[in-house]
Amino acid sequence: MDARIKVDSLLALITGIDLNALAETTLFTCPEGKSCIVTKVILHNVEGAGLPLGTASISFGWNTANADDVIANAVRAITNATNYEIIPAKSDAVRGAATGTFKIDVNTAEGAALTGDIAVFGFLY
Repeated sequence: MDARIKVDSLLALITGIDLNALAETTLFTCPEGKSCIVTKVILHNVEGAGLPLGTASISFGWNTANADDVIANAVRAITNATNYEIIPAKSDAVRGAATGTFKIDVNTAEGAALTGDIAVFGFLY
């Protein structure tokens, strides 16, 4: 049995997300025949000339042009590469359906070279 079913666990770990480029990036695809609840994402390992992170605004969601139906657009702040931020799903978030794509959307660029890693947590059912 897949450990991600009915247990809050790591669904995906994507490294090197560009926080200085206005773009959507797919982080996870819900498997065929399953639904998915994303409970949180963790932004960590932020590196680059743009530190401290404090200008980039990001959001997360399923199959949306703005990727904001799970975590609303907001500015994130991380002071150095050893720090991290746990970003919980909002109340009344959308669940992922089979073959749906969960994305990050950088809505406002940081303004200098900066990348970060994203860990997506949740469960399948």
